[in-house]
Amino acid sequence: MERTKEATRDYPSFARTPWTLWETLYARRSHRKYLPGNLDPDLEGALRGALRLALEVRGAGEGSLLAVTDPRLVAEFRRRAHRGAPNKINLWLTRAPILGFLALAVPAGDAKAERPRELPRATMAAQDVVLWLTERGLGTCWLGGVNQEEVRKLLGLGRDRAVPAAVSFGKPKPRVMAPDFDHLVYRTISRHRRPLPAVARLQDMDGPYVVRDWEGVSLSVSPVQDVEGLLRRILEEEESEGDVPLEPALEACLEAARIAPSAANAQKWCFVAVTGEERLAGLAAACDVDAAWRAAVVGMGRPGGWEATFFEKPFWMLDLPIAFSHLSLMAASLGLAVDVLTDGFDEGRVNRLVKNAGDLRVAGVMGIR
Repeated sequence: MERTKEATRDYPSFARTPWTLWETLYARRSHRKYLPGNLDPDLEGALRGALRLALEVRGAGEGSLLAVTDPRLVAEFRRRAHRGAPNKINLWLTRAPILGFLALAVPAGDAKAERPRELPRATMAAQDVVLWLTERGLGTCWLGGVNQEEVRKLLGLGRDRAVPAAVSFGKPKPRVMAPDFDHLVYRTISRHRRPLPAVARLQDMDGPYVVRDWEGVSLSVSPVQDVEGLLRRILEEEESEGDVPLEPALEACLEAARIAPSAANAQKWCFVAVTGEERLAGLAAACDVDAAWRAAVVGMGRPGGWEATFFEKPFWMLDLPIAFSHLSLMAASLGLAVDVLTDGFDEGRVNRLVKNAGDLRVAGVMGIR
């Protein structure tokens, strides 16, 4: 099956009302070329408001995600971030007129923990803000290779904090087919995604996910489609509006996860869609959640690999939370209430429920109410 970022199907065409979140999800890409300019003060203020909201929604601690917008700090951040051999992958930073950075700033012990707690929550919030910036026409790029010590000192953080990743943002330069590194990466890696059946399962790891015909499907999605509005829906735990068939809703969420960015676009993950009253009751109990879920998605990733070894980062706890940002925003766009858990569940019980006996680790569970 061919790798492509093209949609599995034309999802908005099945909606009776505008389903525009897709435009944001598909518009987001990794930008390494930017236009010179200045950050509008109004936009800067709105950015900080969106960042605070995302942290609150994801249950991340205050200060675990920072917006760096002061021109002097941005220039110094750009200079220091790529110091050291592992970070030379981001040498393009030296010539990019970047407007700002988002920096994860989590407890140092948490970033190295067997199961980080703060890191995935802050990462979800960061991706929420990435999509918020995308709505406003700005380009972004996740940076897993940053010199943590240099950036930590620059931001005035103590040794008890770590900066495992950052996101650059700025005015994107129009894309042209040029024979340079940025466009080579885009053509050969960035726009490629594994097809839905390759990253999704149904009920458990033994159940193949089949893309079925949607003939006769008609949806009335939420009137709220902007990222900030959807975050507020998640925060307020608004109940389902009851107009979306379960199977299309699950596929839309899985498709949103499929097109999320990951380290080297490796997509070392698998998402299991779970339905059925008995299975869901067992999964909710394993998550210590007292809720009647209509469906759930279990996200799993491979913690090893050259990326994690070379950069000494728990990429599975960066990649999967990014995907959970997409999963939950898509569910909210359909008018569905969700519970998103990246810790606090019994991983062994979840593994048994979805028949996960391989090298994948459960990174999170999203229950749909």
